Amino acid sequence: MKKTMESADTPVLMNQKTHAVFEGGEHGKSLAELCRELLSDQKKTWPACRQGYEFLRSMVVRDISCSEFSVRVQHNSGRMKSTLADVRKEAVNDRPCFLCLDHLPEKQKGIRYRNEYLILCNPMPVFPFHFTVSCLDHHPQTVRGKIDTLLQLAADFGSDWTVLYNGPRCGASAPDHLHFQVVPAGHMPVEKDIHGKDRFSLAARLDGVLLHSAKNLGREIVALEADSTIALTRVFDDFLKVLAEALLLDKEPMINVAAFCAGHSLRLLVFPRRKHRPEAFFRKGDDRVTVSPAVIEMGGVLVTPFQRDFERLNEEVVKDIYREVSLEGEIVQKVIDRLV
Repeated sequence: MKKTMESADTPVLMNQKTHAVFEGGEHGKSLAELCRELLSDQKKTWPACRQGYEFLRSMVVRDISCSEFSVRVQHNSGRMKSTLADVRKEAVNDRPCFLCLDHLPEKQKGIRYRNEYLILCNPMPVFPFHFTVSCLDHHPQTVRGKIDTLLQLAADFGSDWTVLYNGPRCGASAPDHLHFQVVPAGHMPVEKDIHGKDRFSLAARLDGVLLHSAKNLGREIVALEADSTIALTRVFDDFLKVLAEALLLDKEPMINVAAFCAGHSLRLLVFPRRKHRPEAFFRKGDDRVTVSPAVIEMGGVLVTPFQRDFERLNEEVVKDIYREVSLEGEIVQKVIDRLV
């Protein structure tokens, strides 16, 4: 199956798909402003986008207290396709890459970002603003060597936004094409949890980078914070390398990442994983629980397209899901110890 876009028509198609261009600098509109305008336009001109945001109007949420922490459950039937996505290698190889430029829907347009990415409106949003940042070239999904892009996006969008990454084996619905997501800051419970001194403890200081580990949040989370992008990138890359070595992997470990600005600092939240989906996802009939944990779920917003799962999710089920898909704390601690 041809995945990439190699033709003389590429520049023409690029122009057709470009709503606006962002190259950085202080002149012109901010990236966030350009993206808001893009979404407003796409709701008018692209029916699938408009329908996706209409689903949000009927979205229902409720909070679940899990003793030491809380999560928000969202019933969103518009996320059906994403939640149930078949990400097996053979399935991915047998379908056109829906993030490649020549496979985008006819009406879809984006913001050309620093000549390497196209920022698109996600037609299956979880939040009132939900963007996908897709690489213009068809590269596999990986954060190795790309964390600087994640941090640059966080800086360009500013403190009102959170930039997200799903690993190819733990949440990315397009594991064959490099992409990130951007959503409004403050919608995931973990973003509030990190401010509690009883939630994250300082584990190490590494070249000006503060490394914190989560306590009593039901899943393993490592927080990295620094004023220097270079230092933060170096420590993250070291963490990823040591984690791969600890798991005896020659490929990227299963992780989800959230990045955002905090004043003059940049912060990364890393969710080490051992599984993509819990066993309950694969059960038959009424025993099935249709929650497919990706970075948003690991951040504390559990999305399900089915009313029955929305109603029956409780503290026990939530804790079981996190316990099953999150990497063991002992392994994470060993990785931290090796870094220090």
